[in-house]
Amino acid sequence: MTRPAARAMILPACLLTLASLTACTGLDENSASTDPRPVHSPAETLDPAEPDDPGTARAGDSETGVVDPGWVMAAQEADGVFLSLHEKDSDLEFRAVDSAGTILWTALRPRVCSGFFVSESEAGPVAVLMDQQSGSNSSLATTASGFDLHTGRKLWGPVEAPGPLLGSGLVFAGAPQDFIGKGGPRVALDPATGKRLAAEAEDSPRVITLLGSHLILADGEMLIGQDLGGHRLWIRDAADLGVSAGEARETPWEAIGGSHALLGSAGDRQRTLIDLRSGAAVASNIDSAGYDAGSHTLITADAQLHGFDLDGTKRWDAPLADDAELSAVGDGRIVTAAGAGNGPNGTETRSASDGQTIDGAEDDPATRRFGAAHHIAETGARLFGDPDSPLLSPKKQ
Repeated sequence: MTRPAARAMILPACLLTLASLTACTGLDENSASTDPRPVHSPAETLDPAEPDDPGTARAGDSETGVVDPGWVMAAQEADGVFLSLHEKDSDLEFRAVDSAGTILWTALRPRVCSGFFVSESEAGPVAVLMDQQSGSNSSLATTASGFDLHTGRKLWGPVEAPGPLLGSGLVFAGAPQDFIGKGGPRVALDPATGKRLAAEAEDSPRVITLLGSHLILADGEMLIGQDLGGHRLWIRDAADLGVSAGEARETPWEAIGGSHALLGSAGDRQRTLIDLRSGAAVASNIDSAGYDAGSHTLITADAQLHGFDLDGTKRWDAPLADDAELSAVGDGRIVTAAGAGNGPNGTETRSASDGQTIDGAEDDPATRRFGAAHHIAETGARLFGDPDSPLLSPKKQ
């Protein structure tokens, strides 16, 4: 929702494999968890004296202004606040960092509990953190709790989680039958309250995804769109979106703004942009998509770039180099990167409102050093480098 080359951090294999899409991957009776505590101190700024070592850091100013929050996993962002993990001694430390590069709060979790999810909600952006606590028969149970992303204030939880966090919204999968094969029954939780919105039973609709205020279910081959109050918004044959209901359940869904979703796996060039308010396909057979809130523009990329109004009306087309890909959208800009996207030569920036080239954008010091940004918040803050250990370029004051 939804990146740059900083120092590599070696995590346990289970964390590298499951990344942020899991519950707790094991049991650890020796590690303590803490609720978020306020920090309000600046993240470290990269030292320009060490241009070949992006892991070198110090407090203070630098040529690029890029800071290293110490994250060792892809960051998630909402409302200009970023969240990811930092390794601290034998534990994992969640670090929430605002668009100015200030660490707002931190929270400790055992190394086996790397799961987290950032979601919009009616109460504002929520950070859901996984944890473990004593269960029945002296066992440890996996739980989820919701916190205000800006302040770290607890909103709800802990709520016992039935299994791994799938990543398609706040949806968990129970253990599969005989503990092998595909995941078991799914449960969707309201990110604002932690209450169950849907739970699969033998004859109930299947849970597909929960993105923002939109819950998608499947009944047979029909997909059903609902709001969080349970009111039906639409019903549509899954075949209209080029998939079966089973494929829609197992295929990744990525939120694009607050009203659309991208269905399909990254890199398969056959993804579909869907309007979650109607279930209609806005664009098919595309590589990627993004949304610019300032200009209210949906961006898609295939052999070209395209700009759409929220109702699906095409606004503009723009050329895209054969080896270029959509890298980031936000703050009125579209960034594309050719080749590996390293260095400014392969980077191009266009206006989200009309698709026209923005001259001189590649002269930005952060772009010259790190290449194309891979995430742009609407505040103007950007993420650079390795997506699994991202660096943050704060918004310009």
